[in-house]
Amino acid sequence: MSAASDSRKAPFLAGVFLISFSMLIFQIVQTRILSVLAWYYLAFFAISVAMLGMTAGAVWVYLWRQRFTPEFLPVTLSNFALLAAIAMPVSMMVQFCLITTLTLSLTTVFSWTLLMAAMAVPYVFAGVVVSLALTRSPFPTGTVYGVDLLGAALGCVAVVGILNVIDGPATIFVAGVLSALSGLAFTVSARRSASKPLWRRPVIVLIATLALTLFNVLLPARFRPIMVKDRLEKTESGLYEKWNSYSRIKVESPVVASPLMWGPSPNMPPKIFVPTAAMNIDGAAGTNMFHYDGTPESIAFLQYDLVNLAYRLPGIHKSAVIGVGGGRDILAAHLFGVPDITGVELNPIFINLHTRDPFYKSFSNLTTLPNLKLHVDDARSWFASTNEKFDLVQMSMIDTWAATGAGAFSLSENGLYTLEGWRAFLKTLNNDGVFTVSRWYSPDDVNETGRMIGLAAAALMDAGVEDPQSHLFVATADHIATLVLSKSPLTEARLRVLTDTTQNLGFRVLLAPDHPAESQLLRNILQSQNRVALALALSGTYLDLSVPTDARPFFFNQLRLFDFSSLIRVIQSRSGGKISYGVVTGNLIATGVLTMILFISIVAVIVTILVPLRSAVRHSPRRLIVTGSIYFSLIGVGFMLAEIALLQYFSVYLGHPIYSLGVCLFSLILASGVGSLTSERLKLNTRGKIVLWSCLIAACLAVMARGLPVVFEATTGRERSVRIAISLISIIPVGFLLGFAFPTGMRLVEAVDNGPTPWFWGINGAMGVLASVLGVMFSIAMGINASILIAAACYLLLIPTSFALLKMSKQPERMTLISDR
Repeated sequence: MSAASDSRKAPFLAGVFLISFSMLIFQIVQTRILSVLAWYYLAFFAISVAMLGMTAGAVWVYLWRQRFTPEFLPVTLSNFALLAAIAMPVSMMVQFCLITTLTLSLTTVFSWTLLMAAMAVPYVFAGVVVSLALTRSPFPTGTVYGVDLLGAALGCVAVVGILNVIDGPATIFVAGVLSALSGLAFTVSARRSASKPLWRRPVIVLIATLALTLFNVLLPARFRPIMVKDRLEKTESGLYEKWNSYSRIKVESPVVASPLMWGPSPNMPPKIFVPTAAMNIDGAAGTNMFHYDGTPESIAFLQYDLVNLAYRLPGIHKSAVIGVGGGRDILAAHLFGVPDITGVELNPIFINLHTRDPFYKSFSNLTTLPNLKLHVDDARSWFASTNEKFDLVQMSMIDTWAATGAGAFSLSENGLYTLEGWRAFLKTLNNDGVFTVSRWYSPDDVNETGRMIGLAAAALMDAGVEDPQSHLFVATADHIATLVLSKSPLTEARLRVLTDTTQNLGFRVLLAPDHPAESQLLRNILQSQNRVALALALSGTYLDLSVPTDARPFFFNQLRLFDFSSLIRVIQSRSGGKISYGVVTGNLIATGVLTMILFISIVAVIVTILVPLRSAVRHSPRRLIVTGSIYFSLIGVGFMLAEIALLQYFSVYLGHPIYSLGVCLFSLILASGVGSLTSERLKLNTRGKIVLWSCLIAACLAVMARGLPVVFEATTGRERSVRIAISLISIIPVGFLLGFAFPTGMRLVEAVDNGPTPWFWGINGAMGVLASVLGVMFSIAMGINASILIAAACYLLLIPTSFALLKMSKQPERMTLISDR
C-alpha cells in the first residue's frame, strides 16, 4: 500500500495546522512568562530558542532518517505532537523552578543553560513534526507548507485574545491542548488507525492537558511562579491577581501604613498612616492605591511629594496624567483643586479595578471625582490624536522595571521618552502649559537626569526655542528629580512659586532660568544653541546620554555597549558608590545576561546543530560547502536582524511588545511563506533576476529605515487597528521578497550536490539564533536603523555568492570530479 493511501488529507493538514498554531502561541506566551520571571528584554530570547529548537528537530529527522518510514508517518507525527503537548507544560513548570538571577558564578551559566534547554524541548518535538510533514508528506509540499504557515500566522494573532481571558500558565496548557489535538488529527489521518490502541494515547494526553487547563483556570491553587525576579513570591498575601497581554498585576491585601512617596519632603509631618494596597506589575514594578474617603485630609500627604511640584503653579484648570496605575497622580490633581482631570492608562486592568471591581472601586473612589475622564490607550497615541489642550501634563516615574531594571530592550515606555513622543505631548499644552516629568536622580552623577534634561532641551529646540533654560525648572529630593518644562518662558511669578515651594518643602533646586546648574555637563547642555551642539555636549560622557528618538528609543539604556573603556569606567563608578540611583545597575545586569546568552547560544548551536550535521559535508566539494555556508549564513543573519529591528520599531509604534510580536511575526511568517511558494514558479535562475531581487530587498529595507519614522509620526494618533493595518502594509512586501532566499539557495546547491543540504539548513538556523542576540546589541549601540541597514548589506552580499553558486550549478559534472579528487 502506498504512503499516499495510508493518510487522509483533511485530518493530516489539520494536524499540521494545529501544531504550528500551538507553537506560535507557546512562543509568544513565553515572552510574557519571561517578563514575569526575569525581564522584558528576553522577548528576543524566546525567538532565539524557538529557532534553535526547531532547527534541532530538523537535525533529529536527518540523523534518524532511516527510522522515519513513510508507512508509519501518521503515527510518528502523532507521537511527536503528543510529546510536544506534554513538553509545553513541563517546560513551563521547570522554568518556574529555576532561579535566573545573575551572579559571577558558573551556577548562573548552568541555570540559564537549563532555562534554554527547558524552553527548547517543545520546539524540538514540533520541529520533528514539521520537518517530517514537509519532507515525507504524501501530499503536495506547497499545500502542507501553506497550511503550516497559516497555522503559525493565526497563532500570532490568537494569543493576544487568549491572554486577555486567562493567565499565562493556563495559556501554555491551552497550547498543549492544541498540540494534543494535532496528535489526534494525525492519528485520524492514518487509514489503519481504526483499532483502539492507536486512539488511546492521544485521547489520554488530550484529556490530561484539558484537565490541567481547567485546573489552572478554576482553582486558586494553580500553577504559578515561585521565584519572581530573584525574589520569593508569597501567594497568600495577594488579594487579586490578573494576567493580560500586557502584564501580570498582583494586588496585596490593604494595610494601614506610612504612604510610599517617590520624593517625600523632609518637612512632611511624621506618623502619617493611610490605608494602602500595594500593586505589583510583573513581579518588580510597584505602584500603590491609596484609600480616598472623599475628604482632602485622607490624601493631604500627596502635597509633600516632589513629583506633584508643578500643581503649585497658578492657573492649572485642566490636567492630564500619563499612567493612571493606582491613581495617586489623579488624586494629587484633585487635591490641588484641578477641576478637569484626564487619565490615560495603557493597561486595562488598572482601569477595571478603579471602575468595575466592587472592592477597589470603593477603595480608590476615583469614580467619585467630578469631571474625571479615564482612557485605555497607549499615551503617546492618545496625545497624538487628541484635540484637547491642557494646562499640565504629568508623567511621574512611568516605567515597569523592565526598563529601569534591565535596559529596556523592548518596552512600551520607550516610546514615551523619545523626541517624537515629547513632541506629541507638548503639542497638547496651552500656551502657558507645563509638562512635568520625574525620573531617578543620582546626587553624585547626573546620568538619567542628564538624559531627561537633554531630551527636554532637544524637544524645545525642535519647537523653535532658542533659549531652553528659560523654559526649564528642575528640583531634586534625594534620589528623584522632577522636571517642569513650560511651553512658554517661565515668568518671574511662576518661577517664584516653584522656587519658594521647593525651599519650603526642603527640596533642592538643580537648575532654573535664574539658577545655573552646578554640573558642567548640564550647563553645556543648556548652553547649546542647536541640536548639533547639544549632541556634542552629550557625547563627552562615559554614559550614553544622547537624545532618544524612535530610531534609537532606548532611553533607559545608558551603556555604550561597544566602548570597553566606557564600560570599565561604569563598573568602577558603580563599585565606588558614585552611581547610587538610576538604571545603570540594571543596564549592567542586562548586558551581562545578554553576553551570557550569546555565549550559551554559540555553544548550543555547535553542540546541537553543527557537530551532528558535520557528516553531511564529508564527501561534497569544498568550494560548494564554503560558498553555500556563506550564502545561508547571510540569509540567516539578514532575516533575523531585520525581524528583530522591526519588532523593536513596531513596539514603539503599536504601543506594546505583545502587539509588535503578534503583528510582525504574523506578517513575516505569512508573507515570507507566500514568497517561498512563489519562488517555485518564479525561479531566480539568472544573474539578472538575482541582482534585481537582492537590490529590491536592500531598497525596501533602506526605505523602511528612512521612511518608518516619518510614517510613524504622521499616523501615531490613529486607532490601533489603523496602525496595525499600516504595519502589515509596511512589512508584507519585504517579507514576501525575503521568502525567496532560502528555496533559491537550496535549488542552487542541489543542482550541484544534494548531499550537504542538511548542513546548509543547519547553518541558516544557527546563524539566525546568534543574530537574534546580536540584533539586540546592534540596535541598542547604533540604533534600529543600523540593524536594518546591516540586514540590507547581507542581502546585497548575496549577489556575488549567488553568482558563484549559479556558476557551479551549471557545471555539476566538473564539481563532482573536483570532489572525487
